[in-house]
Amino acid sequence: MLATILIFSITFVLFIPNNIVSAAKPHTVNTKIHTYKGQKYVQITGGNQQVKDKINKVLKIYAVKASQENVELKKQQNYFYRQTTSETKFNNNQRLSVVFKDYYYKGGVHGYEEATTYNFDLKTGSQLFLNNVAKTNQQSVNLFDGIESGLRVKKEVFDDKIRNFPLSKKSSFYYYNDGIVIIFDPYQVGPYVAGFIEVKVPYTRIQSNNTLPFLDLTKDSVKYLKQGKLPGFKEISFGKTIKQVSDALNSKVRESYYESGGLFWIFEGWNYASFNFSEESGRLAYVYLSARAFPMKGFDDIEKILGKGTRFESTEYEGEFVLTYQFDNVYLEFTSESPKESVNAIKISKR
Repeated sequence: MLATILIFSITFVLFIPNNIVSAAKPHTVNTKIHTYKGQKYVQITGGNQQVKDKINKVLKIYAVKASQENVELKKQQNYFYRQTTSETKFNNNQRLSVVFKDYYYKGGVHGYEEATTYNFDLKTGSQLFLNNVAKTNQQSVNLFDGIESGLRVKKEVFDDKIRNFPLSKKSSFYYYNDGIVIIFDPYQVGPYVAGFIEVKVPYTRIQSNNTLPFLDLTKDSVKYLKQGKLPGFKEISFGKTIKQVSDALNSKVRESYYESGGLFWIFEGWNYASFNFSEESGRLAYVYLSARAFPMKGFDDIEKILGKGTRFESTEYEGEFVLTYQFDNVYLEFTSESPKESVNAIKISKR
């Protein structure tokens, strides 16, 4: 009887239909390098036909545009060119990461290089961006902190870029098994000779419960701002003294500096925030925050939360754009190098 059951079981396994076997891994794909007029690009095989076509179209278009630009460059000077290479960096867990690296030469001692990444959901063929990885304000801050920590241990990184690096939803990154890898182009955070600088940030870091406050803007933030409170910063509000702010932050004053608007104070562990206290009353009047307090958000993102604000180009600093709000006697000001790019500084004041 036992022998009969074993024979039946083996026979059943051997004759499982192919469509059932393939259904076990419906989103597995293979990748291969193709060439379009000298430009390299990745194409996939396997998986869902519609998903495959959707992804392959996006990747080939990149190579076609690279070829077209290469032709245009050579029309300017026959020794100008653009050369594109492509590589599959990750193909697992229903995620695909492809990295294009472009070398441009337009004269001079050397050309310049740029990385462009494409990340896909292999179930749908949709592109994935950094806001698909860091989905909440807290996770965006965690990602920023993780990148800062990674840059800090790299000797080739410029000192002033360790806390002031470009980061947006469309920044270049690719997946690895335990997280993501951010790619910075030459000159973005280090010298040209350093090449592309990569920083790993594990999911555990992105999804952790960070204890440091950040500007947690939501639709409920307006009522807190009208009360003179800083959204996301517990127990900190305008009118507090230096000692009261120090106690609320559980931190001592580290240093102070003068800037337009007066004397600002930085507390230990709070490099991304500067506090100004009125010379007359000695109470909190202004707060300056760096991008770390509210990373990967542009003007459009802010207006989805707070409603339409006032946009204008700064008259004080060339190439700087401003988005402002007034909630009773509290003013909120966001600055960026472009209305389409991420905010790089925030000013909150009470008048």
